[in-house]
Amino acid sequence: MRKLSFALVLALAIPAATEAQAGLYPALQPTRVAEREYNFALADYTGGSALIAQWREGLGDQRLQFTGEFGIGDGPGDATLILGGSMHVQLTKATNELPFDMVLGAGIGVTTGNGASLLRIPVGVAIGHRFPLEGRYAITPFVHPRVSLNRVSAGNVSNTETDIDLDIGAGFELNEQMQIRLAAALGDGSGVGISFAWTPRGLRR
Repeated sequence: MRKLSFALVLALAIPAATEAQAGLYPALQPTRVAEREYNFALADYTGGSALIAQWREGLGDQRLQFTGEFGIGDGPGDATLILGGSMHVQLTKATNELPFDMVLGAGIGVTTGNGASLLRIPVGVAIGHRFPLEGRYAITPFVHPRVSLNRVSAGNVSNTETDIDLDIGAGFELNEQMQIRLAAALGDGSGVGISFAWTPRGLRR
């Protein structure tokens, strides 16, 4: 009975789950750091769905970026609150020798609701390549492997485990300011996400 109760607690405690990722949905992290970006996402994942807002801000160095995240999730029972923050560094930009953009990120996120909470500390690398298309369009396929330390708490019960996840997706640039991203999260957690990213005029991606 104790094992059954514990399993039930964990099922309720993981209704949502970053790189600022506080939850088990795709991180939707681009493969180049941004000077400033606002990303608005709808995600469906193991245990529920969520509306998520991400704010990416450069830190005065063209290689560094901070990401803040806020979301409202709909898991079993009550609504959940998602909060997170992370730091990113541009490891490489595509060259003839190495045709991939790579961004390393690490963060911390919290999902709380239904009398339970999930603390998530993910570390991962977003890897992709930008392909210009006709006109101002471009597409960037990417993969985003990451490992995370997750601690679930509900009342006096808690559990800590390590998860491995992989995002597969693509960003489609409509122009220099607007981009649509699609991604699926695979691994210990699963989910899909779609987002609209906007960069203020005059700022780089």
